[in-house]
Amino acid sequence: MAAKATSNTVSIIEPASFSSKVLGEVLVLDGALNLASMPMRLAETLAYASQENLPDCLTIDFQKVGEIDSSGVALLLHWRREAGKLGKALRYVHLPENLVELATLYGVDDLIECPLHQGT
Repeated sequence: MAAKATSNTVSIIEPASFSSKVLGEVLVLDGALNLASMPMRLAETLAYASQENLPDCLTIDFQKVGEIDSSGVALLLHWRREAGKLGKALRYVHLPENLVELATLYGVDDLIECPLHQGT
């Protein structure tokens, strides 16, 4: 379970309410990647990162992601920092073109690449 702040209260997000799924070693995101979805996305990825025997390069798949706004770029950077704290590389697959365009606009597109897979 993860806490979700709403106004002046805190509610609990149950894992069953997550729209994303872990398939093998890959977290497959499903739905929006915007400011409104951030509490759920943070809880989903915390649950994913808490699993035992994490691979050396964590993988997040964006194939089923719909609406995206600039908070999605911030989330990718947050995930990169968190993966670094775990001593893991992080790979994003099926990145939507508009998300890549936003990262390029903000000058952080090089930060969304997986260090283990650069140049391949």
